[in-house]
Formats: sequence, structure tokens, C-alpha cells
Amino acid sequence: MTAEAAKKGGKKIAVIGASGTLGQLITALLQAEFADAQIIAASRHQSPPEGSDQAALEHRYLDLEEPETFSAALDDVDLVIHAAGPFNHDPSELVHACLSKNIHYIDIAEDLNFIDRVRATTQNYQKEHSGGSASSACIISGCSTVPGMVALLSQYFDSLPALSHINVYLNMGSANPVTPGLIQGLLQPLGMKLSSGQRCFRRLRTRKHRDGIKKRYGNYPIPFHKGVEVAGHDIAVRFYVGFDRSYINYALAASSFIIPRLSPKRLKQLSSRLALPASLLRCCGSDEGRLVLEACNTAGQCIMEVEIIARQQGLTLPAAPSVWAARVLLDCPDQSASGYTELTQILSPEYATYWIDSHDCYEVNFYGGNEGDR
Repeated sequence: MTAEAAKKGGKKIAVIGASGTLGQLITALLQAEFADAQIIAASRHQSPPEGSDQAALEHRYLDLEEPETFSAALDDVDLVIHAAGPFNHDPSELVHACLSKNIHYIDIAEDLNFIDRVRATTQNYQKEHSGGSASSACIISGCSTVPGMVALLSQYFDSLPALSHINVYLNMGSANPVTPGLIQGLLQPLGMKLSSGQRCFRRLRTRKHRDGIKKRYGNYPIPFHKGVEVAGHDIAVRFYVGFDRSYINYALAASSFIIPRLSPKRLKQLSSRLALPASLLRCCGSDEGRLVLEACNTAGQCIMEVEIIARQQGLTLPAAPSVWAARVLLDCPDQSASGYTELTQILSPEYATYWIDSHDCYEVNFYGGNEGDR
């Protein structure tokens, strides 16, 4: 795919949640990648805030809780990117609407139940319309750091015969913008029982990175059932999340004892109240982010490592996979599938790392081993 090919066609792309933190980043990336595309901001707000970047976009009314608004909002749209988190609602009606209109659908969900519902809705629709009327739309869920980017980068390990499991470390900068939705999505799993039997974020571990910097992490759920598929095998994934400032990690660990006691309504209220102090603390943090994938053998030794460091604009990386997918679906229809599709089916890990490495604020490193956790 050439840069010129990406700018042809004048396609219409609707971004649900375009005024949100990640929605704004996705919109900016789409405008850079698709010069001739028409970006539509679809939301329940009657009009974008004055002076915002979305004010210049076409706006259409779409309320995720009112399926009757979907048809008009999606009229003559080629592709939808759903970026309105937290993803704790039922996506069935929206996915059904996209399938019935042959509109490609992408979301950035990180919740396994949500992703499962998107998959099931798509598969049921295709079965019901298998007699020549099946939709040609492609449905891709989880196009964010996890599971999308993690699954994609894990394909670098497909030739490792001793691969037993993958450790994933995600460290985020606390200077990035925050919203109640982002806070709620982060807090919601705290204290829940993971497949390992441990509780989410109850214990912190310290990892010494290749450049000698130590970061703290807590275990966190990752949206894979049996692991990530590598070379036809399900490989277990252990996921660890942390922030650049230790006091945030300790606060999350303490919160893991409180969050399970809160109702969804209380958690939403708490997230809204935390938005202001979290915004004030941004001045004390950095916007550097790190994503590390360790391929380990049965002895727990790292046999290969992929490291991505975002010196700046770390929050742009979770927005990028949805734009990569949009580029393939809109510019290379012969290469794209239909129905429910994994990101790894239409993109290669080389494409992802080339895109990341081509931006000055990011770097991609490959290593053959690691000293391990401290």
C-alpha cells in the first residue's frame, strides 16, 4: 500500500466518540492517513464544543442507547470506528446495523465480554443471511494496545520452537489526558479474580528494563480466552500494567480492595470525581509509554523480546491499530475479509513496527534475551 493509494476514494468514516481522548487521536490520525476522506463525528451531543477540533467535522446524532438513531447516522458511511468507551454496553444493535448496511466496523474495546458479543452478533447475522445475502462488511473488535497490538506483535515469535508463554508489560505516562471513561475502564477490573487465581493489582512487581530504568507493574486481565494464537497454537499471555509514577501504582493496589465492593453506579460516580485531581496530577508526570513483549520458554527465561518506547505522544499508540485496519479495509478491499476478522488476519507485525518506527517520537527494539524481573 502506497501513500498515494491511501489518499484515494473520498471515503466516509464515522468515528463514534470523536470528542473523547482516544476519539480525538483517532480522528487526527485518520485525517493524516486519509487526506480525501470525510470524517464524521457521531455522538449523542447535538453539536461539538465550540473551538474544538471536531467543530469543523460533519456531526451526526447517534446515541448508543437509542438504536433507532443508528440508521440515519450511518447513512452512506463506508466505515465506522467505535471509540466511545468504557465498553460496558451491548454492541449487538450497532454491529447489526453495520452488517445490514455493509459498513465496515472497528472498535477499540479491551473488554473480553464486549469483544465476544461483537463476534457472536457477527457470526449469528452471517448464519441467518447465508443464502447469498450475507454482509460483505468486515467486523474487527479490540483494535487497541490490547488485544489488537499485542496479538499482532506476538506474531514475531512464530518461529520460536521453545515458546511457552508471553509476558506483556504496559507502562503508561501519567501526563496523558484523562476522562471519567478512561478512569472507569482502568479501575473496573481492580481486585477481580484472574485466570491465574490472583487478584488484579493486589501485588506489585518491579521490572528492570533494558536501559536500566525500573518500573513497577500490577497484574491485569487481558482479553484472550486461551491466549494469543501464534503459529496455530494458543500461547498463554501474562499481562502487567503500570504507570510512570510509583504513587499511582500503590494507589491502584490499595484500590483493588475497595473497587470490588462498589456498584457500577458508584464506580461511575467515583470515576467522575477522580477526573479533576487526575488532571491536576498530570503536571507531575510524563507522557512516555512503554510496551514490552517477552517470549518465554518453559523455564520462564526470555528467549526474545519486542520493546516499543514512546518518548512522547504515548497515548497515540492505542489509537493507531484502528487506523491501520481502516487503511486496509478501505484501500485494499481485495485483501480484506468479511464477517468477523482478527487484526492479525489483515495486518502483519512488520507493518505495525514500520509505522511505529517511522515516527520520530517512537522507537522499536528487538532483543534475544532478558535478565528477567527483579
